[in-house]
Amino acid sequence: MQQEGVSIIAGTDAGFLNSYDYPGQALHDEIGLYVNYGLTPAQALQTAVINGPRFLGKQDRYGALEAGKAADVLVLDANPLQDIGATRKIRTVISHGKVYDRAHLDKILADTKAWAAQTKAE
Repeated sequence: MQQEGVSIIAGTDAGFLNSYDYPGQALHDEIGLYVNYGLTPAQALQTAVINGPRFLGKQDRYGALEAGKAADVLVLDANPLQDIGATRKIRTVISHGKVYDRAHLDKILADTKAWAAQTKAE
């Protein structure tokens, strides 16, 4: 489809009614599948970053790191253009103007796991 000019847009089926697909993790899985089935890593990344805003006519606000555009950013420990699995090697997240380093992300994960375990026990 990509070769024929069809724009592929990443978009997981995560939602409150689907307890088997989790936002974030499912997107890593999805773009990995695109690479497994023939897209280059660059094309797979474009499905998640560029193609959606282009399809929705929102390129003036999203889809690139440029002054005046909204963006959440992942800083990775490896190059996803060489190995798409590198998208899971997150060092820092910048979201809504706030910076979360690896230690902060690990604390968020630990706190969430503890909350989930406590909620399950109740």
